[in-house]
Amino acid sequence: MVGRELFLSGLIFLGSLLVLLFVRKLFFGFIKKSSHDYALMLLRVIRLPSLFWAVVLSLYLTIELSPTKLLKYSAVMEKVLISLLILSITSFFSNLFPELLQAYISKANLKFPKSGIVFVIIKLVVFVLGVITLLSYLGIQVAHFITTLGIAGLAVSLALQGTLSNVFSGLNLIASRQIEVGDLVRLENGEEGYVEDITWMNTVIRRRDNNIVVVPNSRLVNSIVINYKKPTPSMNITVSVVIPYSSDIERAERLTLEVAREVQKTVEGVDPSFEPLVRYSAFTELGITLNITLRVLNPDDQFFIRHEFIKRLKKAYEREGIAFIQPSAQPFRSA
Repeated sequence: MVGRELFLSGLIFLGSLLVLLFVRKLFFGFIKKSSHDYALMLLRVIRLPSLFWAVVLSLYLTIELSPTKLLKYSAVMEKVLISLLILSITSFFSNLFPELLQAYISKANLKFPKSGIVFVIIKLVVFVLGVITLLSYLGIQVAHFITTLGIAGLAVSLALQGTLSNVFSGLNLIASRQIEVGDLVRLENGEEGYVEDITWMNTVIRRRDNNIVVVPNSRLVNSIVINYKKPTPSMNITVSVVIPYSSDIERAERLTLEVAREVQKTVEGVDPSFEPLVRYSAFTELGITLNITLRVLNPDDQFFIRHEFIKRLKKAYEREGIAFIQPSAQPFRSA
């Protein structure tokens, strides 16, 4: 008699499993017909959990439809199966939501920290919600759990105040998007470089000499930072030259403006729509300071543009016989 009941239970399990696997196959086939990135991502994430769900649901149906002699175990087995199902669904969503966010970031071509701090927080939130759901199903007072969690959280926050300050500062940096990975920034202390990553604790900046500067997030949030790529990557650069008092400053101004316009129109990396500015700004012991303002499309190009402009300006001054001040502080005039 027991053997017959076990045989019938086995048939119920196999029949249920085959039906659910067939439905799973139909569902996957429907998703595969879609070329949408999100659909393909869902297929990748759900493939393994769905197999586990089919087995759990088959066992659940077997218990519900089993002969009377197996009913005495049904209550415990149902709780075990549903608990496993809740944990599995929690795991599924903890993987699904970060994947959705990653797909959106890739599609929108957004810059995001390499450390994945946001992804970890998403997983943690989903896990906590899953645990609360499981405890509620098992009849455990969730309010007591939340109270205990709150007290523990308060104790931890007091003990790790500095650490949490850096963590929340990092979240603030990511959420505000005022500083992003790839931005060229200059700190209060003069350090300058590209943002490599925003981690739980620090922001990593790579200087032009390829050395790394690690700045605590809380200090970065509370300091003055120049971001050369906000609101747009284009920026103005200024080159200064000192013209001796003996020189014709009108002629020097005209020639300098011609060279600046030529660079602005012909050199790659400058903004061709920008009209260069040439202005005398101050009297010095050596002569009159002339400032030339150009605009580059990207901060990365500022050094080459400055280099190219200085070369062309020197050649033009030499060609036209215009004097300018050398580093030795003596006027130089082309022969």
